[in-house]
Amino acid sequence: MNHTTEGIVKACCHTVSYWLGGDHEISEALRKEMEEHAEERAKGCIVQGYNQGELNYIDSDTEHEYTGWWKIEP
Repeated sequence: MNHTTEGIVKACCHTVSYWLGGDHEISEALRKEMEEHAEERAKGCIVQGYNQGELNYIDSDTEHEYTGWWKIEP
C-alpha cells in the first residue's frame, strides 16, 4: 500500500516539488486530485511571496487527511 505521493508541478513559471502523505492508501484518482491541489496551493502562495509551504488535503469522499510540503526547486 502506498500512503504517500510526491511529484513535480509547474506553478507561476517555477518548478515546484511536493510531498503528501497520511495513514490511508492513495488511489490513482486521489493522487491526481492531490497533484492539482499542490499546484493550486503553490501558485496561491508564490503570488504572496512564499517559496515553500505546508500542504493539507482532505479527501472529500472519505474525509481522510493528508499533510505535506511544497517548495520551489532551484
